[in-house]
Amino acid sequence: MKLSRMKAWGFVAIAAMAVSIGCAGHPVKFATPEPQQVDRTEGRPIAAKACGFQLLLFFPISINGRAERAYQSLLAQAGSDSIADISVAESWYWGFVGTGYCTEMQATAYPRI
Repeated sequence: MKLSRMKAWGFVAIAAMAVSIGCAGHPVKFATPEPQQVDRTEGRPIAAKACGFQLLLFFPISINGRAERAYQSLLAQAGSDSIADISVAESWYWGFVGTGYCTEMQATAYPRI
């Protein structure tokens, strides 16, 4: 009897670990430009937004990588310019069958000298 109870608790622990690992986002590392390499007088604003949806508050759809997707969009908009002054905003909205989460980034693209 004790062995089946231990198996059940083991299964619950493994399932909880799998769910917590599966719902973890990835950190985004912002590149820091050298101050001597950019022209601070010629900056232009850029912005990007990436969203995901939590279906039935349990099934994540494009949730974990939304910060990385928004940052990659900023890099694409900047082209060869350096990105600085990054601000990050999180928002959410309610859908009929779940909740949507969005990450919006705004930055300034400075040309390299």
